[in-house]
Amino acid sequence: MCGWCQASTSEEEKILEAAVAGIPRVAEAVASIPEEDRPRALDAVESSYRLTVRDLGYEEGPVQSWVSAVMLRLQREVKEQVKMLESLREEVEQAESGPDSNVRHG
Repeated sequence: MCGWCQASTSEEEKILEAAVAGIPRVAEAVASIPEEDRPRALDAVESSYRLTVRDLGYEEGPVQSWVSAVMLRLQREVKEQVKMLESLREEVEQAESGPDSNVRHG
């Protein structure tokens, strides 16, 4: 790692921690796009993470290990978000088509 041209260790840690902390938001965004577009979105996210870690000066081995671990976590989170969104959609559909859906209030 190039000492004078790279972030300090504490800055590096903060950047990586911020990336990890942002996984739920990224997963929510990926889960909300059409299913057929998700693989491309995940590829873009992976490239972004990889570029970030490389820019911090890490060598390819540690970069690959970190990115792989983060992407596994992100993919699990996306699956959870998709399940949650599907469940919410089903609840809304059931509520809209339920027995009281044609009853007017007021």
